[in-house]
Amino acid sequence: MRTLLTALLALALGGCYYDVEEELYPNRLCDVTNVTFSGTVQPLIQGNCAVPGCHVAGAQTPDLGSYAGIKAAADAGVLVGRAVQGNPSPMPPTGLLPDCDRRRIEAWVNAGALNN
Repeated sequence: MRTLLTALLALALGGCYYDVEEELYPNRLCDVTNVTFSGTVQPLIQGNCAVPGCHVAGAQTPDLGSYAGIKAAADAGVLVGRAVQGNPSPMPPTGLLPDCDRRRIEAWVNAGALNN
């Protein structure tokens, strides 16, 4: 009986794991063809960078609370350098954004960082 319970437990626990699909299939789900400022980049910046105490309302430079501030950071190479490449240190400080988000930001910058 003990062997049967151990076997059942091993089977049940063997199927309980958390896979991040983006990590398993990094290029499969990331669409960088239709990246826009309002639909893609601005929500990423607002959710990860332009938060209270960070890059909004002059708390930290650059101010990423507006398109003008984000565009200036993109044009200066700061946005790609810090948020995409992590150079000289990653932003956000908790670690780089997921690969797909970084690729979307970089695609938007490479397309001219338009206010679209």
